[in-house]
Amino acid sequence: MTYAQALEYLDGLIHPSDQPRRPYHEVKLSRMRALLDRLGAPEAGLRCALIAGTKGKGSTAAMLAGILDAAGLRTGLTVKPHLVDYRERIRVGGRMITRPEVVRLVEAIRPAADAGRADPWGPPTYVEATVAMALLAFRRAAVDLAVIEVGIGGRLDATNTTDPAVSVITPVSYDHTELLGHTLTEIAHEKAGIIRTGRLVVSAPQLPEAEAVIEDAARYLGAPLLRVGRDIGYEVISSSLDGVAARIRGRRGAYDVAIPLLGRHQAVNAAAAVAAAEELALPGLAPAAVRAGLAGVRWPARVELVSRRPYTIVDVGHNPASMEALCATLRELLGGRRLVVAFGMLATKDYHAVTALLAPLAAVVVTTTPDNPHALAAADLAAEVRRYTPHVEAVDDRRAAVARARRLTGPDDVLVVTGSFYFVGEARGRLLRRSAFEPART
Repeated sequence: MTYAQALEYLDGLIHPSDQPRRPYHEVKLSRMRALLDRLGAPEAGLRCALIAGTKGKGSTAAMLAGILDAAGLRTGLTVKPHLVDYRERIRVGGRMITRPEVVRLVEAIRPAADAGRADPWGPPTYVEATVAMALLAFRRAAVDLAVIEVGIGGRLDATNTTDPAVSVITPVSYDHTELLGHTLTEIAHEKAGIIRTGRLVVSAPQLPEAEAVIEDAARYLGAPLLRVGRDIGYEVISSSLDGVAARIRGRRGAYDVAIPLLGRHQAVNAAAAVAAAEELALPGLAPAAVRAGLAGVRWPARVELVSRRPYTIVDVGHNPASMEALCATLRELLGGRRLVVAFGMLATKDYHAVTALLAPLAAVVVTTTPDNPHALAAADLAAEVRRYTPHVEAVDDRRAAVARARRLTGPDDVLVVTGSFYFVGEARGRLLRRSAFEPART
């Protein structure tokens, strides 16, 4: 099997033609457990942290893994989705697994996945197969700890087949409402499904409805609860285009840290990561490991500055909470500058709320159509943008849309490329190869 064939096999699990699957139902865990059992239970005995939430869970996972790596522990990290390269989803010791390793993992899980076609719930999904591959990779690498980002929700997510030593819940807001529920109480109930009896849970600051659910779940399960902003302190010392300087007060130490990610919200993510790391790295966590782990964190396309003339920001602002963080950071760090936006969304996301946050800030918006079956057409997104500003152009071709937005951006302006992972990841790669957007010479 080649690497391309391995990816093709995984892609074939997204929409199997012979066995339609219910997207969010109790059978999900049965299907995942059956797959893991056929693989010899790679999750058994794995010491891990499980991270759920609506906003910041990927950044928090990357920070936690960075701290643990800097502490001298062999750490596995699995996140989702990827921006450009599938291998972003599975890392060991801070590095993506290799292409040959992907092939070996697909070859290992394929018989078990194919055997699932005989089960009443059908074969595993793309995400479930990937989680199984990550767990198998971590077992083969004999990691000391694994940091695992939840996909959707928590209670029924494939990752919830693990037994986390620490559960982390980042800020809960509205996303995937068609699956998780239309109230914060319902959504928080799904997120709180990752809490384990008697095990530590770390919660970022939450809106009252979500906070009540998490506190009730922790109390019912006898799980010690640490709340960022109360039990775990943080103070933003400075926030600039170079990142965030913060002071974090954990249970076992105080840490002055520099975080090379943009936006004050990253101090909250760092505080949650530190709280989890203090528990996982017992008997002690050196302050130097915290500083080094956070200083070295890289998390592409999360309010990422990729160029300074013009200022160019790429961000996967695909839900209201993420877009709110992006807009707040733009106001603080680049307020007063003319803003040009290249924007693409999926129809399955709350593009109405996302657009309402972003469009009023923009001098001009260029909409486009992401490369995804669920993409919202550029013209339809443009119609939504026109509710807030008349200065909008619809350009279906993604490369042409970003090129058009760049031409509309003056050297002292700000270009923001945002929306769906499928659009932003592709555009980011091209922006980092600026010649890809230069007009062809004739």
